[in-house]
Amino acid sequence: MIEITIPKLGLTMERAKIARWLYPSGNEVKEGEPVVVIETDKVTYEVPSPATGLLHPIAPEGKACAVEETVGYIAKDQDEYERIVEQYPSPATKEEETVPVDAAVPTPSPALQGARVKASPLARSMAAARGLDLALIRGTGPAGRIVRADILRATEERATGTETRDALAKEVAESIPIQGIRKIIFDNMILSLSHSAQLTIHTEASAESLLALRQRLRSGDQEVSYNAILVKIAAMALRAHPRMNASVEGHTIHVWKQVHIGLAMEANGALIVPVVRSPDLKAIREIDAEITALIKKAGQNRLSPDDLVNGTFTITNLGFAEVDYFTPIIRPPESAILGVGRILKKAVVKDDHVIPGTQVGLSLTFDHRIIDGAPAARFLKTIKDLIEAPLLMMY
Repeated sequence: MIEITIPKLGLTMERAKIARWLYPSGNEVKEGEPVVVIETDKVTYEVPSPATGLLHPIAPEGKACAVEETVGYIAKDQDEYERIVEQYPSPATKEEETVPVDAAVPTPSPALQGARVKASPLARSMAAARGLDLALIRGTGPAGRIVRADILRATEERATGTETRDALAKEVAESIPIQGIRKIIFDNMILSLSHSAQLTIHTEASAESLLALRQRLRSGDQEVSYNAILVKIAAMALRAHPRMNASVEGHTIHVWKQVHIGLAMEANGALIVPVVRSPDLKAIREIDAEITALIKKAGQNRLSPDDLVNGTFTITNLGFAEVDYFTPIIRPPESAILGVGRILKKAVVKDDHVIPGTQVGLSLTFDHRIIDGAPAARFLKTIKDLIEAPLLMMY
């Protein structure tokens, strides 16, 4: 038999929680096929099967396990599987209880057992057609007999009651537990807004040179992303304004030597921010390849905690959603985040003439405890200048 263990996904990782098993015990799985989803305080990760065989989980969903702890086994054949199950009963087997079939079936009221409801043949036929329970209808005929008028009254009362309930109702369409990645986002957003003094400023830049640079960097059918260029631009701007590349810890502001830029993205329904390391020292094509690899890993739930830590600045781009300006929220413990809007053709004024142009909206949120308004504005102006004249990055 082969063990399934909790992998060490990052230098600081010590434990992970079993989020869910993807297959039940006894299911045949292939080597490399994801079998269990684990969660750390930073990522959700699909652990692949170490071999082909029959799966047998031994750690229950929700359990926090140490790195390298055994959480399941792969049996090579049915005989070995049966031996593993006998030696290591799964939580489902151990905790399974049998509920009597009739436990959920309510017992009829003794008053109604064997009682025959008095109703005319027409009333019975009408009740059956409308799905009405004769036992719940008050008869007004001779000796309490249910007649046609009673069925009509009950039908009207039911319709009125249903319409009223429908008009006033508020029904849950979906309940989403605040756990896993959603819990991380939940906590980080509260931490960000409650532990910093955030202010957002906006500007607009001509995107003509940005478009031209992207076209120049194109190699055959392979284009670099706008995000790769923007990461490079932000990195060079941070080198020109090092105080923007800072965090606060207690009563101390730390200005970081390295520039590590996080790129906010959506993956599997969650917001994640993988980090591009030292983009100020890399070529744009190299940055683009790194971003592409991170996107692929995110889509496959293969990001490690190390892919998400120690960012010093973040970029979030909502241009794909046709957003022009917005108010991005700082990613703790960083001091600033750049929001990028869509690239839009519009009328602009140049040399007192209205001409067609291509513009992009920029939104900078910064922690006013660490950065004053004027330095933040100068930093955003540098971003704008580099977008409009990317060759300035060479100087």
